[in-house]
Amino acid sequence: MAKTGDGTTRLVVVRGNSGSGKSSTAQEIRRRLGYGVSWVEQDYVRRTLLREHDRFGQPNVGLIDLIVRYALDEGYHVVLEGILNNRTYGDMIRQLLADHAGVSGAYYFQLPFDETIRRHSTRELSKVVTAEQMQDWYRDIDLLGVPGEQVIGIDSTLDQTVDRILTDLDWTTGGAVNEPIA
Repeated sequence: MAKTGDGTTRLVVVRGNSGSGKSSTAQEIRRRLGYGVSWVEQDYVRRTLLREHDRFGQPNVGLIDLIVRYALDEGYHVVLEGILNNRTYGDMIRQLLADHAGVSGAYYFQLPFDETIRRHSTRELSKVVTAEQMQDWYRDIDLLGVPGEQVIGIDSTLDQTVDRILTDLDWTTGGAVNEPIA
């Protein structure tokens, strides 16, 4: 497949169990860098746009791939975020990382189940999603096996995690679209 993005674009994949801090990390990256950073949220594409279950072979995998590629090709940096389990999304993510012409990074949030439940209890979603459901989704470790993939542990604060990603990817500004939306 042809390269996607260019030498100036950044692609970061932020994966892990529910309640591990992935969305907060994506939001903070965008807040710090400003416009030109696309946040591709697995749950939004899967649950909101397509209203489908998280199962192998569902259309959301291809749509996520298309959205990420399109954004990169238009000069946006991309934060791809979600549980994004290896069995269902691994091949697509590995291909995206291989095809990206710019700087890429893959991060897996690894927290004990008790900590994910503690964090989950502070969110609105805890009124809808039970601890038992989260137990069904929980994976002790679910790495992609790509070069440079890093594990974010329980001791890394939000600021430390975002600093680490921005430093690793030498990422200091937003992408090609730097102006506020009118």
